[in-house]
Amino acid sequence: MESQLTPQEAQAALAAVDESRSDIADRLITPWWYHPVLGVLIGGLITVATIGVAFPTLIGVLAVYAVGVYLLMSAYRRKTGVWMNGFGGGPRARRSLVLLFATTLLIAIAGSVFSMGLEIRWTAVLTGLAVALTMTFWGRRYDALLRAELRETA
Repeated sequence: MESQLTPQEAQAALAAVDESRSDIADRLITPWWYHPVLGVLIGGLITVATIGVAFPTLIGVLAVYAVGVYLLMSAYRRKTGVWMNGFGGGPRARRSLVLLFATTLLIAIAGSVFSMGLEIRWTAVLTGLAVALTMTFWGRRYDALLRAELRETA
């Protein structure tokens, strides 16, 4: 069945979509603790992986990481009422997320070279700290970019 909208109805529908996007952007205010906790989870995982621990220990750390991320996502969903994966934003937000992933990967590779390759073990802790700080500050920037793109009209 086909329906015909008048120009006024079409404009009203588009205005409702814009308002809905703006409402979602207003709800996506990330709590102050979210990015530091995520940074600690990812930084801790990278620290342990960079040190080169035994396989059973790594599996245990992965389990703690997975439970931590699940709890973090659940808390965010409870607080905001919505959940949006990182790639749900516009092109600038997605590029920022890909760049964050690449930066984190480069930090982890550099940390692995120093810690495991050159056997300078204490650099693993610096690697994890660098990742945690990167996730914290970049994550906040990503959130602001995501909200701005959601508010933009199509």
